[in-house]
Amino acid sequence: MKIGDLVKIIKCEQCPAVVGKIVSVSKLNMEGEQVVSVELNFGRGRPQLNRPTKFSVDEVESIRAFF
Repeated sequence: MKIGDLVKIIKCEQCPAVVGKIVSVSKLNMEGEQVVSVELNFGRGRPQLNRPTKFSVDEVESIRAFF
C-alpha cells in the first residue's frame, strides 16, 4: 500500500456510514517496515461529525484499478 492508492473501508465501529466507501490514502503510519494504519482523504468539504480519518490496516481493503 502506498500514498494515493484507493482503498475500500470494510468495517468501522465508530462510523458505520463509511463502510463500503472508496477513498484514497493520504498518509501511512509505519511500525518498522510494516504499515500499521492509514489516514484517508474523504475529499473536499467539511468532514462529518465523528467520522474518523485514521483506520487500521485490518479495516480497509486495497482496490486494484485496471486502466
